[in-house]
Amino acid sequence: ALILFLIISIIPCAFADDESTPADDPVISEIVASGTLTFSGTTAYCSGSVSDLNKSIVATMTLSHGSTVIGSWSKSGTSVVDMSGSCTVVKGQSYTLVISGTVNGVPFSTTPYTRTC
Repeated sequence: ALILFLIISIIPCAFADDESTPADDPVISEIVASGTLTFSGTTAYCSGSVSDLNKSIVATMTLSHGSTVIGSWSKSGTSVVDMSGSCTVVKGQSYTLVISGTVNGVPFSTTPYTRTC
């Protein structure tokens, strides 16, 4: 009798979960933002991606040298936004890449990623 009770108790929970949608469940939503910075000679190549299922994304990828912005690329979309760009840099100098913006109006920013050309 106890085994039958446990099975009956679990089934309604499974059906209740089937009725929810990812847009209704804040636990499922997760912003994933990443970027890469590579160099070839004196050219910096930047790429980035921001994703959050069924959400409105506005993102800007910025490459800086100290407090000076060297390059900036912006894009918007729904669910996934991919960006890329390149610019001229100086060998031996350090550059920092950051991706920031909003997802459904909520601000986000990646941890700054610094590399030396």
